[in-house]
Amino acid sequence: MKQKILREYYQIIKSKISQSHFETAMINIDKLLYNFPKDEHGYYYKGVCEFATNNHKNAIKYYNAAIKINPAYAKAYFNLGVVYYIYRQYDLALINIGKALVIFSKQKELDKKQRCIDALKLIEKERGAI
Repeated sequence: MKQKILREYYQIIKSKISQSHFETAMINIDKLLYNFPKDEHGYYYKGVCEFATNNHKNAIKYYNAAIKINPAYAKAYFNLGVVYYIYRQYDLALINIGKALVIFSKQKELDKKQRCIDALKLIEKERGAI
């Protein structure tokens, strides 16, 4: 029953995010987290919405909350790295995207692994240009 309810929340939230209805997505995320306060995906999606609305500091907070619940949450590490990249905190960006790379490699997610490699190369290039 719990998994069915969670899947319904995720479908609604993903749909609202894909339609750029972030306020509605956040309302549903808050309901999800009220009912399931240990759900890492709720915190991840909240980070996605915060990032999309340029609330990058809040995005960091929510990606970290997702990682605290699930230390193998590769997408949260990747997105956290992107936020640090935006803030030009290249070392933190490299660390987090590197963690995502390791996890995606173990999960045999080749397209996401390649995305991490490409991001790491870009960050290294920019860091070297400073």
